[in-house]
Amino acid sequence: MQQRRSDQFRGVNLGGWLVVEPWMTPGLFADSNAVDEHTLVQIPGGREIIRRHRETFITEADFAWIAEHGLDLVRLPVGHWAVREAPPYLSSVDLLDAAMDWAQTYGLKVLLDLHGATGSQNGRDHSGLVGPRSFYRLAAHREDSLEALIGLAERYAGHAALWGIEMLNEPMDLRIWRLWEFHHRAYRRLTEVLRPGTHVVFSDGFVPLLTSGSLRSSPDFPVVLDCHFYQAFYPWDTRKTYEQHLVKARRRAKLIARLQRHQPVLVGEWSAGMDPRALTGRAESPADLARRYVDAQLEGYAGALGWCYWSYKTATRDDWNFRHQVETGVICI
Repeated sequence: MQQRRSDQFRGVNLGGWLVVEPWMTPGLFADSNAVDEHTLVQIPGGREIIRRHRETFITEADFAWIAEHGLDLVRLPVGHWAVREAPPYLSSVDLLDAAMDWAQTYGLKVLLDLHGATGSQNGRDHSGLVGPRSFYRLAAHREDSLEALIGLAERYAGHAALWGIEMLNEPMDLRIWRLWEFHHRAYRRLTEVLRPGTHVVFSDGFVPLLTSGSLRSSPDFPVVLDCHFYQAFYPWDTRKTYEQHLVKARRRAKLIARLQRHQPVLVGEWSAGMDPRALTGRAESPADLARRYVDAQLEGYAGALGWCYWSYKTATRDDWNFRHQVETGVICI
């Protein structure tokens, strides 16, 4: 692992916990037609499946492990239903309260991330609702999402562990003016509630050059741009050779430097995941290949405010499971 700057945050996402994702915990969705949390909670026994998962997937011992291994920031994805009733979803307020307290106990900071907006901001399972992105079409859904953010802020504004609130995770839509409008409204409302010094984080929506600089800080409430960097999904990445992946990862340093002319950048999600075709025929072991790829990415992120790996754990021991990567020596911290 690259030498860290003393002022750089290093962290993990607690993905798949308070917003479930089928690929991360497939056992929860077995023998059902559920495709997201919205459908899972409505199947026979679904509410109990979700309750039991929340109680066991992440516990206080995990916060202790995170702190013991040199990390200092937890990005915690939540749905708009986290601290309020929003049928059919189940509130997770008791566990969210506990998570904030566990973070404080172990000296960790928390970035609360609105991962699932009302109506879905991206139509993906990780928003809690697969399907049309009615967040952009219906003003009532954007207003409700804003109220969900304010509810989070009001509940945790005074908590010592709160580092920041992220207004929306991975929004994806051509109606980018809706996103800008939402960010501006949410920022104004949040600064009326949050403790001075709390960070307000906004997503680049996978178009960083369009979103960078679109939200200006007030002196007491610094804004941070969240960028997510993956090279495992799109055709222009899955066709790359292993060496090309390393080059692309390192070159992100230039992009981050450009973006940071306007505001600090947090790499809110990244991983060692790569299309397996890039590894075919390589003489090195999978662990050595993953280690080199991780180091290349960290070289690219060296100038950022910080980073959070996706994710702390999954149901399988794979490239997306940070704890597994540490325990097998792929990531050395």
